[in-house]
Amino acid sequence: MAIEKTQACLPGDDPVKSMEATIKRTVKEHGTPLEIASCGMLSGNMARARQIMTPYGWQDNIFYSYKTNPVPEALKILHQNGAGAEVISERELNLALDLGLKPDRIVFNGIYKSPAALKTAVDKRIKCINIDAPQELDIVNQLSKDAEYKIGLGLRVRPSVGWQGQFGHIIKDGSAYAMAQKISVNKKLDLKTIHFHLGSSNLATYRRAIEESLAFIGILNRKLGTAIRALDIGGGFPGPDMRMLTIWEQGWLRLWDRPWPFPAAGPNDGFKIMEETAEYFNSARAKYGLNDLEMWTEPGRLITGDAQILAVKVVGLRKSGRKNYAVVDGGRVGAAGPLVGETRKVSVLGKTAGIKNKVYDIVGPTCMPWDRLFAGVRLPKLEMGDILIIEGAGAYFVPMEAEFSFDKPKFVMQ
Repeated sequence: MAIEKTQACLPGDDPVKSMEATIKRTVKEHGTPLEIASCGMLSGNMARARQIMTPYGWQDNIFYSYKTNPVPEALKILHQNGAGAEVISERELNLALDLGLKPDRIVFNGIYKSPAALKTAVDKRIKCINIDAPQELDIVNQLSKDAEYKIGLGLRVRPSVGWQGQFGHIIKDGSAYAMAQKISVNKKLDLKTIHFHLGSSNLATYRRAIEESLAFIGILNRKLGTAIRALDIGGGFPGPDMRMLTIWEQGWLRLWDRPWPFPAAGPNDGFKIMEETAEYFNSARAKYGLNDLEMWTEPGRLITGDAQILAVKVVGLRKSGRKNYAVVDGGRVGAAGPLVGETRKVSVLGKTAGIKNKVYDIVGPTCMPWDRLFAGVRLPKLEMGDILIIEGAGAYFVPMEAEFSFDKPKFVMQ
């Protein structure tokens, strides 16, 4: 990966307008498709998250979600600015350790943790292993026989809101309590954390999940004698201008092959939701007699989403039937996987929207009909060689890249 650091835009600035000259120069030097990350925005977003947590003494309880953007150069900057790591696989665990992150700054999540990964986690004495699949506890119990310290565990629970299905242990039906009971039997295990992850959520959803989890923690402490020290609320804080398409938008697109023609709900302010959630947790814990309980969080797209863009070049223009198509050199299939069901802002580098706007379908270079980045998007009239800027590329673009007929995008740090 080519790494280059120059003056970066400040948090809150328009990332394209603030870096337009730099983007032009970088694209000219490295070509397209190209991922461009802003060192300044990464640092600024991390600082803003820590500022939210500082009044409660929780500023060191932010564990960046590696799966969101596992680029070593970006991760190094986040760790230098106070982020821990939230990992979900053996590969991510090893990456965090290889980057020199202290083991007590690593939280291990995920519905599948290989035996080798669990052994590494135990041997290295990472901060917490959040038990999800029941089989993980069997492995940890076996590993504990040779451990010379109490192994720090968390238990992933499933409140009545948020992601359901295969994730976590249900609080209401007693499954979560039964699993906590199994953990507490082994005196070499330290159940220190209760964990949930809701997916992209709003304050009301977090409040309900927090209430249910705090009540559950109180029961565990009273009945099982546990001393749980933290509630890990996962991530799910939305990034600006990057949200899931609603069921109505998806249905309309599938039926009419055009975007939803009516006003859609605007993106939530993830930092505001994070701040309100921290405030609510701080007040709610007292109600349950858990004044010393800390909050952990695992943001991903909130921290890196808007700190990275994807630049692609127009390599073909054509009209077919009533539609105008613009073919670009990095499509959804290889370079922009999240666009299958999420929104992002797109603009034309160096061109301002005006009366000459046209409606285009922006498609990738593969032979797949579904290799479409945007349907019916209104842009300044395009020409061959124009550069399109897709914002929010720091959220799941890199991990979903694939070498399907074409190379993956290059990466540059500015």
